[in-house]
Amino acid sequence: MELALWLLLTTFIVEAVGWIGSDVLANLVYTPFAPAGKAQKQQKAEILKLRAELAATSSQDEFSKWARIRRKLDKAVQDLDASNSGSTAQRQQFASNFKRALWVLTTVIPFIISSYHRKSPVLYLPRGWFGPLGWWLSLPSAPAGAVAVTVWTMACRRTIQSVKAAVSELVPTPVERTAQQFAAEQAKAASVEKLKVGVTASGSEEKVRDEL
Repeated sequence: MELALWLLLTTFIVEAVGWIGSDVLANLVYTPFAPAGKAQKQQKAEILKLRAELAATSSQDEFSKWARIRRKLDKAVQDLDASNSGSTAQRQQFASNFKRALWVLTTVIPFIISSYHRKSPVLYLPRGWFGPLGWWLSLPSAPAGAVAVTVWTMACRRTIQSVKAAVSELVPTPVERTAQQFAAEQAKAASVEKLKVGVTASGSEEKVRDEL
């Protein structure tokens, strides 16, 4: 039973990585530990401060002060651009290494586990459950009457995918939720427009009656 739970957990991790995406996971892991993240925040805050000071300083009445702030602002923007360039290169390198690690986690490790336990029974089924077709559950190398690792992994994957599909139908994705909100707003706007047209038409009829 421990082997069955371990294979279920491994399959779930593999499927979850595929659903979320390696790029999203790389960004989630990289952002909190980015070496230049804190420094870039300080640089952006400094740029905003200098821009506010520059806007509050007259270039005609206080030209020397304005020029000094302008030089500081240009230097801060250049430093931020250089930091962003270095950060982009570091992020790309991290993403490449992270994807390699994910490939090992989701491909190599499951293959090693399946190969190592290819002759191990995951669990035994009661005799006669599948009749003469029960032999294929033990393929390729598990004992007769047992469920093999490959068959159990396939069953876990199908079950997890079915659960995901059922949950996806009940819970809309952010894109679907945005589309639904947009459609509701459009329908509401159309209803208001029809109401305005109806009120205008009623007012015109009343005006004609008064004139008659």
